[in-house]
Amino acid sequence: MSLPINQIINGDCREVLKTFPGKSIDLILTDPPYGLNFNNGDLAHSWEKAFCGAKTISDARPILNDGAEEAKALFLSFLREAKRILKPGRCCCCCCCGGGGPKPLFAEWTLAMDEIIGFKQAVVWDKGGLGMGIHYRRNYEFMLIAQKPGAACIWNGGHNTPNIVKINKIIPNSDQHPTEKPVKLMAHFIGLHSNPGDIVLDPFCGHGPTTEAAKKMGRNYIGIELNSDYCRMAEGRLAQEYLL
Repeated sequence: MSLPINQIINGDCREVLKTFPGKSIDLILTDPPYGLNFNNGDLAHSWEKAFCGAKTISDARPILNDGAEEAKALFLSFLREAKRILKPGRCCCCCCCGGGGPKPLFAEWTLAMDEIIGFKQAVVWDKGGLGMGIHYRRNYEFMLIAQKPGAACIWNGGHNTPNIVKINKIIPNSDQHPTEKPVKLMAHFIGLHSNPGDIVLDPFCGHGPTTEAAKKMGRNYIGIELNSDYCRMAEGRLAQEYLL
């Protein structure tokens, strides 16, 4: 099967990725479910009023497959397919919540990525403002990076690229994805770990920041998303004239 280049696919990445040829993808850059049942009537959902200045709290917008056990199984299945479809030397970059309780998710993901693909680096995304938390407010998230062995890493950052990236976070309103990531953040890693014409894959593409960044930067893209509403949102962003 040929790759569905420059498309947003509505489906479960575990099934879609099985149809991709091995060693066919140049970069995977994504933001999987963390297994925290985020925005499902939780604190993050309740605080939208405080963060966004809304007069009322919006309806919950839970993320699919975001329960603890289902998200873990999903992530491990995704990593196995990621290893198969990545070209040797190419990277898999996953957004991950910052340190703190109730579970050390970043540590679990790091170990899983190392065991299945091969761990490379944990980059700190300084989000430019206080987030959730009681005793320690969360200022950062990780971008965890694994590299498939077998070839040299694609690297366009020279010898002076820090492992802390300072890009302001997005505080989503009620009609946005609840964990929206800045296009600038995704563009940063696309620039470092791919070249023009490469294929950038986001298996959990949500509202489409990765695919938007890839298109702007002259890369080919593939986005996969289970939620059909977010698929339409991503397609709408890609259709905007300024991206063409």
